[in-house]
Amino acid sequence: MLPVLLFVGWYVNRDVVTGAQGPFPAAFGTEAPVAPEHVMHRRTGKRVLVHGLSVDSTADGARAVNLRTGKEYWRYERQDGGSVVMSFDVSERTVVIAYLDSALVGVDLRTGKRLWREDLGHGEGFRNVGLGAGQALTAAPGAVRAFDERDGRSLWTAKTPKSCPEVGVYAVYALPDHVSAVPVLCNTSSPDADKKKYYLLLGVDNRTGKALWQRRISDPKWAVRGDAHTLAAPNPDTDDSPLAVQLLDMSREGATPRADLDTTAWNPVGAGSGTVLLATDAQGDGDSNHDTVLHAYDTEDGRLAWQLKAPAAQEYGSGVIADGRVYLVRQPLLTKADAKRRVRDAELLVLDADTGRTLHTLRLPAMTAPDDDVYFMKLDVHQVTDGALSLSWRELETDEQLIITD
Repeated sequence: MLPVLLFVGWYVNRDVVTGAQGPFPAAFGTEAPVAPEHVMHRRTGKRVLVHGLSVDSTADGARAVNLRTGKEYWRYERQDGGSVVMSFDVSERTVVIAYLDSALVGVDLRTGKRLWREDLGHGEGFRNVGLGAGQALTAAPGAVRAFDERDGRSLWTAKTPKSCPEVGVYAVYALPDHVSAVPVLCNTSSPDADKKKYYLLLGVDNRTGKALWQRRISDPKWAVRGDAHTLAAPNPDTDDSPLAVQLLDMSREGATPRADLDTTAWNPVGAGSGTVLLATDAQGDGDSNHDTVLHAYDTEDGRLAWQLKAPAAQEYGSGVIADGRVYLVRQPLLTKADAKRRVRDAELLVLDADTGRTLHTLRLPAMTAPDDDVYFMKLDVHQVTDGALSLSWRELETDEQLIITD
C-alpha cells in the first residue's frame, strides 16, 4: 500500500506543465507599431504582452496565449497546498510567480516549463515580485532579496533602514551602470502606531547588493518613468500642501531633483521617450471625471512642451509612450446612463511625443461600456511592445480587450 499511497500523493500534488504547443510565436515587430490597423478581440485580464504571446496568471500559476490564434500556448500550475498566486512578473525570457506560501517559481517563457523554485521560508501573505536586469526581486524581513531569473540562484540581499523592518517591494527600475532603483513600502502591516507606513526609493548595485543611496518618496503608484534615468513623482514633503511634482535624476550617485513640473494637477496618463503626459479637465484642476486636455512635459527641464484639447463631448484615456510615439484612445464622454451600451465612436491615436502632432488614427470597433462608474468607463492603452499594443476598459479584468498591430 505504501508505494500506492506515495504514487497517489505525487499524482495529486504534481505540477501541471503542458509544455509549448507548437513553434514559439514570433514577435509582430521590433518596435512599437507605426500605423496600427489590425485589430484582434481577446478576453481581458492582468496580462503582459511579450514576443507573440500574452501571459497572465491563473489561480495556481500562469499561462501563455498565442496572440495570433487566441489559443493557449502553454500552462504551468502548482497543485500542492498554498499554491495561490499572489503576483507575477514577466521578462523577455522568464515568468516569475510569487505564491501565498512564500514560494517563488521561475518558468521559461518559451516552453512553459519550470526552471526553479525557491521556498523563502518567511511568512505567508501577499508578496510582490519584480523583474529587472535579469533578476527577480522580492521582500525579506528588513531587506530586499534578489534571485537570478533563469536559475533561481540567490544573488544578494540589500538591508533596509532600521525604521523599515517590514518591507514590500513595489517595482524594479533597471538603470544604466549596474544600478537597480527599487521603490519599497516600509512597515506594510505593522501594528505599532509609531511605525507609520512610508515609501523609500533604494539605489542598489545589482551585482553585489550594496546599498548606494536611499530617498523618501510619495506613493509609487503615482510615479512614472519619463526615460531610462528620470522618475516623475509628487514631492513627499508637500503631501499636505500645494502640489509640487519633481523630476528625479536617478543614477549611481543618487536620486536628485532636476526640475519641478509647472502644474497644479497630477494625473499622469503616460510617460516615456523623454515625455511625461498629464491629463486634466477643461478647467485644468485634474479633479473631474473626464480628461479633456493633455499636457506634455519635457523630462530634461520640466517645461510644458505641448497641449492638446479634445473636441467637444470627447475625452482621453490613459496611454503609453514608446519609441517617441504616444498611443492613447480618444472617446466620447460617457455618463452613468451609458453603462452597458455599445460605444462606437472611439479612436486610437498615435501622436508624436515631442510635438503632439497626430501621426495616425484608427476607428475602434464597438465596445460595451462596463458599468455605471464613470471612472472605469475609460478605454486605456496598457502596453505597447514587440509590434503590438493592448487596450481595454480601465482596470477591469473581465471585459473585452483589443490587441492591435500594424
